[in-house]
Amino acid sequence: MRLLKTLSEREKFSAVEQNIIKYILDNPKEIVNMSIRELANKTFTSSTAIFRLCQKCGLKGYTEFKIKFISEVNRTSDFENDELEKPIRDLHRPINGKDDVKSVVRKMAFLQIEAIEETKNEINYKQLERVADMMNAAGQIVFFGFDLNYYISQSTVYHLVRTGKPAVVYETVNNQVAKAFMFKKEDVAILISRTGENKNLIRISQVLKRKGAKIILLSASRDTSLDKLCDEFIYIANVIDYLSMGGVIFSVGCRYILDVLFGILLSKNYKSVEKFVGEFETLNGKSVHDPNRLW
Repeated sequence: MRLLKTLSEREKFSAVEQNIIKYILDNPKEIVNMSIRELANKTFTSSTAIFRLCQKCGLKGYTEFKIKFISEVNRTSDFENDELEKPIRDLHRPINGKDDVKSVVRKMAFLQIEAIEETKNEINYKQLERVADMMNAAGQIVFFGFDLNYYISQSTVYHLVRTGKPAVVYETVNNQVAKAFMFKKEDVAILISRTGENKNLIRISQVLKRKGAKIILLSASRDTSLDKLCDEFIYIANVIDYLSMGGVIFSVGCRYILDVLFGILLSKNYKSVEKFVGEFETLNGKSVHDPNRLW
């Protein structure tokens, strides 16, 4: 839903472009068979203005724009006949004061599904395999991130450690900085930042770079200060505004990518993980009724 999300961020566009966007969002079915000239006539603009709009959305031209737009609208079609307002009109403020419990339940499911879909569609499979290999060979996998991103990292560390992979994350800035200074070349750093401009993470990355560390960045923003310091950039779905559920969307995308990486590592090391889990459960108890259970 990256294009629909971009179209909802009105501050990026001129008044003329906003007028074109409004017509497109109000008349999605008409766009299917509409040429660029016909759209220009309907919006009292020009083909050049529409072409510029397409380029602002990161697309080569109107044909690519139309294919992507129709594809994304079709993915929302199951919701349009329900009590929900059309998702393509709700992207700027998905939850509003008129929502009842049923509406919130369905909207949140829609947003999370779309966050995963958008993140998945941007995946480079060769890159993901390369990153998984880096993690697999690492002496230690160290996560860096603050606030919500710390808690996302924490859950992944739990899964990795349970399968015998050494992984850590520290909550405070001081401990994360200290860990960066203690970094070894065989370790791998995974940074999580929505904006790519977190000052603490930039300082940490500069230290990691001097240490010769391999650095992986999960972010919604390319060409940022952090991106320039990292070896690998993995795109995560996001919207900027808090009330547009930006935090929810980004966290869902991050968890999805980290779960995928965990799944790849599990697949690559299945026999050894199976053995490790067996030994772990033997020591700690296999069920809540086991008298040897420690947790």
